[in-house]
Amino acid sequence: MKYLLFKVIGALGFAVLAMNAYADQEGSNKGMEMGGMKMDCSKHMESMKGMEGMKMDCMGGDAAMPMSMSDGEVKAVDKAGKNITLKHGPIKSKTVEMGAMTMSFAVQDAAMLSKVKMGDKVKFQVENVDGQPIVVALTKQTK
Repeated sequence: MKYLLFKVIGALGFAVLAMNAYADQEGSNKGMEMGGMKMDCSKHMESMKGMEGMKMDCMGGDAAMPMSMSDGEVKAVDKAGKNITLKHGPIKSKTVEMGAMTMSFAVQDAAMLSKVKMGDKVKFQVENVDGQPIVVALTKQTK
């Protein structure tokens, strides 16, 4: 009976050690999904207070993935500052995920701003460029 008890305790102890080693191994990959090699940009998020619900991957993502356009309404256009303020629904692109809000974005190409004005309904794409959410595509919706 004692021998059986020692075998069970030994087996349980080994199982606990194995699970602990596995958990430590998994914990070393925090912020990474090794299959797609996506990286967590939490180090960049420190400077973006109030945007904790936003996900931004450091890698550009899969080029074969179709472009994801989001809906928005132009609230302000700052051509000199290369910024646009958009009231938007949820955003899910290759590298950025965030909920609905009104937010100012830098634009990749200032020429995009000459095609829209305050009040316009737009389709746009936001991607992570050097740790910042940048509008990389912007089109005015036709009524």
